[in-house]
Amino acid sequence: MCKSIGFKAAAGNCFAKVLDLHRTAIRLGIYSRSGKAALVVGTLLNLINQPQAVLGLLSLDYPAIQRLDVVKALLTYSVPFLVASYGALTAVVHKQTDS
Repeated sequence: MCKSIGFKAAAGNCFAKVLDLHRTAIRLGIYSRSGKAALVVGTLLNLINQPQAVLGLLSLDYPAIQRLDVVKALLTYSVPFLVASYGALTAVVHKQTDS
């Protein structure tokens, strides 16, 4: 009765679901709203976590700019973007399943 599917079929099914969610996010403008939220939240978090480096970047203080950890800065922007996108997509999926 229960048909066993292989790894390729399961991976293909998972990829299809992710692609469908990506298309939904683009269609509803979720990425642009998440980007705006990430810009605000990421900037505030960078000011909290690396104030000397960020303020040095604004005033072109080169020794302070060298202390800026670029990986930390990029992660500080990407985490709020991913959280906002995930929350919005989860709400959309739950709304579709409730209907």
